Amino acid sequence: MRVSLAVMAAALIVALTVHGQQRLTPEPMRIEKVKENLYVVRGPFNPCAPGGCTATSADDGLLHEPGDVAVRLTPEGVILVDDKFAQNVADVLDKVKSITSQPIKYLLNSHHHADHAGGDGEILNRGIEIVAHRNVRDNIIRNKQAGPPRIVFNDQASVFLGGVEVQMRYLGRGHTNGDAVIYFPDLRTVHTGDLIIDGMPVIDYQNGGSAVEFVRTLNNLLKIDFDTVVPGHGRILTKDDVRAYIPKFETMNRRMTELVKRRVAKDQLIAQLKLDDLGWSHTVSTTTFLRSIGQYYDEIAGVKP
Repeated sequence: MRVSLAVMAAALIVALTVHGQQRLTPEPMRIEKVKENLYVVRGPFNPCAPGGCTATSADDGLLHEPGDVAVRLTPEGVILVDDKFAQNVADVLDKVKSITSQPIKYLLNSHHHADHAGGDGEILNRGIEIVAHRNVRDNIIRNKQAGPPRIVFNDQASVFLGGVEVQMRYLGRGHTNGDAVIYFPDLRTVHTGDLIIDGMPVIDYQNGGSAVEFVRTLNNLLKIDFDTVVPGHGRILTKDDVRAYIPKFETMNRRMTELVKRRVAKDQLIAQLKLDDLGWSHTVSTTTFLRSIGQYYDEIAGVKP
């Protein structure tokens, strides 16, 4: 018995609908070329959260993904930036093998969060050395994650491989207290980790993040000579995107400062912060940001005038 395409499509929509809301279809991991000898591994893409929906998760109607992985090819091997969740490592490595037969020599952590560095234990087990900011190692140990890096730096480090230099720069606190910007100077490209994402900023107060310092750190980022951004999550961005990101963040901080002065109750903050005016009311990171809005208020309240 033949079933029309229209009927099949309707059945699919019903299957993807939960409690009356259409849920987006998950998409697999993929690898995309950014520039010559530089690629990004994105995905897998899931509704609700990078790891998919659970019984208690809210579906915001967007697809979420673990952190973007940068893949820098050289004649002597590969340098990776980040490795996603532990369960994603094998798929990430398969994607790398699809574009090169060269071995992976180094992995650089942008920060410690499990959707970026959750695979560090597996990476070390494969004999690949990891380099990270000292605070990343401390955060991984304190949060009881696998694979604390054995090579750390304080302000800046470089990895040289196959005639290529890749720099790691600590520009200050922001998303956490250990965010590194990975700079590919010959390609004028940066991987920013979650200092810049295709969504609104998120501040992890439990791990040293700061909204006030975040803006200063982003201004330091603009001092680097780059034109292309591999963000912590999302599509490839430009330096102009970073320039546009900063004033929106500054506006949000000014608004929170005014709410603190007026002693607005914390349960009223979401409505009065007016994230829709900034284009941040419905991004992949908005729900995560809102979980710490009370701590955001407290940070701004503690800033001396």
